Amino acid sequence: MRGPFVLVVVTSLMGAAAPQGGAKTDPVTGEQADAKQKDAKPAEQPKAAAAPVADAKKEEAAPAPAEPQKIDPKSFDKALENYFLGYPKEAAAALFTYTEGMPQTDENYAWAQFFLAKSLIDLGLKHAGGVYLARIARERSNPAVLPKAMEELRALTDIPHDEVMIDEQVFGALDLGFLPEDIAGYAHYQQGLVDLRVGNERWATTHFSKLAEGSAEASRAKYAMLVTRLKTSKKEAPKEMIDQFLELSQDEKLTQEARNDAMLAVARLRYEQRDYKGALEAYALVKLPELDAGRATLYLEEAWTRYQLGEIHAAMGILTTLDAPSFRDEFLPDKYLLRAFIYRDLCHYLPAKRAAKELTRKYAESLDAIREREDLTKDARLKRAAAARGPARRARRFLESIELEGEKLGKYAGAFGDRMFSYMTRLYDLSRAEATRVYMERLRDATRAEADKLLRASEQVRLMEYEVGLKLYERVKKGSKLVKDIEEERLKDGQIAFRFKDEYWNDELRDYRFSLKSRCIEESAQ
Repeated sequence: MRGPFVLVVVTSLMGAAAPQGGAKTDPVTGEQADAKQKDAKPAEQPKAAAAPVADAKKEEAAPAPAEPQKIDPKSFDKALENYFLGYPKEAAAALFTYTEGMPQTDENYAWAQFFLAKSLIDLGLKHAGGVYLARIARERSNPAVLPKAMEELRALTDIPHDEVMIDEQVFGALDLGFLPEDIAGYAHYQQGLVDLRVGNERWATTHFSKLAEGSAEASRAKYAMLVTRLKTSKKEAPKEMIDQFLELSQDEKLTQEARNDAMLAVARLRYEQRDYKGALEAYALVKLPELDAGRATLYLEEAWTRYQLGEIHAAMGILTTLDAPSFRDEFLPDKYLLRAFIYRDLCHYLPAKRAAKELTRKYAESLDAIREREDLTKDARLKRAAAARGPARRARRFLESIELEGEKLGKYAGAFGDRMFSYMTRLYDLSRAEATRVYMERLRDATRAEADKLLRASEQVRLMEYEVGLKLYERVKKGSKLVKDIEEERLKDGQIAFRFKDEYWNDELRDYRFSLKSRCIEESAQ
């Protein structure tokens, strides 16, 4: 606002002395060039007053960015020396200056990009390092640098990273003829995943067939293929698929999380085939860290399995563990539904109604948002549930890493210099904006899926309340008697039972039991 304000003031002053003239004036000070002409006419002075206007226009114009300085080719050797001596800040600044000032045809240009990426990764700016590594992979200006850049990119895929830039645009679109075997194998795996996502299983099989037998990528490819076939299959999964998941659950080349997912797939498939004992055995084989609170979904699925087996007290014990503080924020609407089923089966009708109403009470705001067709991503419960798993979880973790690295960038402002710091700031601003867009897109899809789950549970609860209401008004016929309680296995020697006092111990979460007597009446009248 400074420039226009000065212009207005000067114009108003000039309006007071409007005579015209042509005396020469100095362009900086506005004074007359001939100091002896003290008796100059007023008509010769307006040009002197116009000089501040020119100054104002100069202030309005943005300063042109400084041109990159000419680089001494020997500066690359000095920067490399700093890197290997353990000074990544100094190396990064010098290498950035080198890449900005030297042409891409320079023999050390690709190496400068590579070690700049390594320096940034060492400083904790892993996304910025990945950007330079991906640039090397796309430009392919130096065949000697490319394999090393691909190895570094492969390592970055083990942490939250830009899946579009690295997985799809680099590994998913790379010519594989000139890469080392291990890197080419990972690229084949990623390209097969891209084909699976678009529904082209035949092309994915072609890529997966080129993986070395017994490699980690081969095991991961087999798992991805099985999951895809399971999702697209409209029929009951064959026994061969269950055996394949069981084999993968024992494959040491997979991560423990992937092996657990494979075992969960075995348990769920057995449950669908009504092999409840087999499903329970599979759930027990899921390995969790020692003293870990565990997965709430795992415990809930196990509770449903025990309910189907008639182990009602064990099922209620697991539902009790899901009230522990570790699980109170979990999105588990089926928990209330199962509790209502158990109370109903034992003819505890009022507790059954209370359990059913607890679902609609706890999720009242979410249900209202669904019915009013509001933006579901603004609902705290649905958003938390959607962001806890799947693609939305990966996008959220990457966005969080971008934000943390963006905050960390500030402490390197002095070491990087104005030009490099400005470039890095723009890079992280643009990356944060794109990561936010991808996260919100995936979050919208995931919240719709969670909303469907909640609506289904809500409809079942309404049906449950109706059935329980009918049971409450049924008349007991003459000659009826109480149904015998379900007999469960008694405690063995060495086992001790305590009255529950709202205490939760992680190593006991699967072993809680809930004592509940049946109130059902058996009709025996003739």
